[in-house]
Amino acid sequence: MQETLKMVVPLLIAHSIVLIVAVLILRRVLLKDTLDAVARLRQVEADVRRKEEAIRQQIESHEKEFARKKAEAEEELEKRRLSAERETAKLREQIISEAKQEADKIINQAKKNEEKLREQIRRELEQKTVELACEICKLVFTEHMTEELNRRFVDELLDALAELDSAGIAVDATSAEFISAHPLSDAQRQRLESIIKEKFGVEIKVQEKIQEDLLAGLILKLGSLEIDGSLRNRCNEASAELKKRVR
Repeated sequence: MQETLKMVVPLLIAHSIVLIVAVLILRRVLLKDTLDAVARLRQVEADVRRKEEAIRQQIESHEKEFARKKAEAEEELEKRRLSAERETAKLREQIISEAKQEADKIINQAKKNEEKLREQIRRELEQKTVELACEICKLVFTEHMTEELNRRFVDELLDALAELDSAGIAVDATSAEFISAHPLSDAQRQRLESIIKEKFGVEIKVQEKIQEDLLAGLILKLGSLEIDGSLRNRCNEASAELKKRVR
């Protein structure tokens, strides 16, 4: 028994030592693996955090870029809106100005047309007034009165022609024209030819044209010289003078 114990005890001690050594080795191995695993885990965690930080920074960068582009877009949109408003206001002012100018033009043209119409009516009335006065003269004057009036008008014109300063007046015998309300007497015709020869140095045979609507008097056309000594012209002058007085 004792011998058995002596044999067993050392074996047990040896086994215990081996077991303890094995446990220690196993523990060391397990501890190393655990530490390595923890280190790897920490490394992974650090990598994850770095990636998270990188992603966060990228997100922040993208957000900042988005905010910047959004602000630029809003600023550009505001600029375009203001520019469009200015262009619209400018266009509106231009349209209003053009419309006003066109309206003023139409009004001015209407006024001009009205003035032209009034002037035309006035001239027509003056002409009709003169014509009416001439018709009245024809109705009122007897043949003897008309002949006497014509003689006086022609003599007045001849007197005025005799006193005329002929310097600087060119007389073309080929273009001479004489228009009378009634035929000239021989004495009047001779006197007219004599005055023309004396004043202008040309000989002209007077052949008058009869134009009864002159009522009385004579119209002379001698080159640059033209004298209207007719009763009709006197009526026109009287009408113009009355118009001035009325104004």
